[in-house]
Amino acid sequence: MISTSHLPYMAPEILLTLWAMVLLLAEAFLSLTPRTTARLALAGIGVTAILTLLLQVSPTGSTLFWGDLCKWDGAAKFFHLFFLAVAALVIWMGDEVQEPVASHGGEFAIMPLFTTVGLMLLASANDFMVLFVALELVTISFYILVAYQHRSLVALEAGVKYLILGALSSAFLVMGIAYIFGITGTTHFDSITYTCHLYANHLRALPVGISFGLLLVLVGVGFKIAMVPFHIWAPDVYEGAPNSITAFLSVGSKAGGLIILMRIVLSVFGGQGGVEIWYPVLYIGAILSLILGNLAAIPQRNLKRLLGYSSIGHSGFILVAVIGSAATLPGRPHASVADMALGQTTVSVYLVTYLLATFTAFIVLAILNRRLAGLEIHHLAGLSQRSPLLAAAFALSLISLAGVPPMSGFIAKALVILVAWNHHLYTLLFITLFAAVAALYYYLGPIKAMYWSEPLDETPIRINRSTTVVLSVLMVLLIVTGFWAQSISVMVTGSTLAQTDSAAPAHVALAQH
Repeated sequence: MISTSHLPYMAPEILLTLWAMVLLLAEAFLSLTPRTTARLALAGIGVTAILTLLLQVSPTGSTLFWGDLCKWDGAAKFFHLFFLAVAALVIWMGDEVQEPVASHGGEFAIMPLFTTVGLMLLASANDFMVLFVALELVTISFYILVAYQHRSLVALEAGVKYLILGALSSAFLVMGIAYIFGITGTTHFDSITYTCHLYANHLRALPVGISFGLLLVLVGVGFKIAMVPFHIWAPDVYEGAPNSITAFLSVGSKAGGLIILMRIVLSVFGGQGGVEIWYPVLYIGAILSLILGNLAAIPQRNLKRLLGYSSIGHSGFILVAVIGSAATLPGRPHASVADMALGQTTVSVYLVTYLLATFTAFIVLAILNRRLAGLEIHHLAGLSQRSPLLAAAFALSLISLAGVPPMSGFIAKALVILVAWNHHLYTLLFITLFAAVAALYYYLGPIKAMYWSEPLDETPIRINRSTTVVLSVLMVLLIVTGFWAQSISVMVTGSTLAQTDSAAPAHVALAQH
């Protein structure tokens, strides 16, 4: 029986789900225009965000609800608000900026609501079954959104690739969950943590079945965050999907995968035995993502493919912060509570700065996609003369992604370097610095074309007032959060995972007796 006292913690997901279903029915029977539907969807997101802000985090660190299947802590609250902000920008882009979809435009504005419900549920998941159901809601929604413009061969190809590889990653994930359940007899995170603690104390290692299951789960999650070698889908899907959905994948899907990863490797398998399994996987994945993502982006001429490969590189940076959030690492001194918190806070800071820069870039690309002959770098020639605002916005977003001071991206990459230094991860530190330098080369290419090349067409590009306002706000945030680093810390206050109690959960302790 679910306690009514915990009902408020379920309210954001319930409210947004009901609102999405109401909009689907209204769009079908009342013939709402796509713009009206989008505005109603944004209103639902706004109300859900206010409700989420009113929910307080327990002073003890976390609150279990929905039969202990979900957990409300600082990380859950932060990611709820983060996903709502991403969804609002996605729906606004689809309605205001990019070329309207050929048909069923209202449904295109409603589908991100269901995706956001799944992402919010991921942020609170405290059980593998809830995690898998939430992840499938997210993934199936993305299948539809990526291939929504099915009359375009490029979009259709992107949708098919994402469908096949997404189904494969889900198969790896569910098989890993099955192995873990087969050995531990439970899918509940706290119970698995306690069981692994017992195995580590008695056997000094985890059973092969749990270790293999964890590896399979990491493969499934690696696909969601585009970690090498599970990255192959990213450039093609980024190029073929609508610009707003590409931004959604780049920021929302990545953040969803990261909160799963953090809960699994830092909470469930963060103790002795588990860390020996996931540490080398993430360590190698971070190195490969940093190197391949940044080097493969250098020869790219298509801007969306360039940002797709750079997204792989950014996954590498964030993985370094995730590794640095662990309490213990093989061959490393035990981390202090402050260092662990710094690692998790760095993940949140990086995601905020990445959101600001990525959406700024894709808003500009969505506008240019309707006015230029293509989205190759040479098509940007002389953009500063045709639209100073678009050129400035795109340049600032690329400079931030490159991590050049005083932009907000510099703060994020500086924190990643600090985390690697504090945990004596000197190899990762060196490769992180190399990747940051390599990124400067390909990020400066489009800037050079915009400001130092003659325009192919001198016709001014005009944009409407709301787009001007949104771009201006994003540009100000990119600059302010770089000059005033504490402003980012205000956004991510309390965004760390609640510490898992090493004692046995009540239902496990009773079972032992």
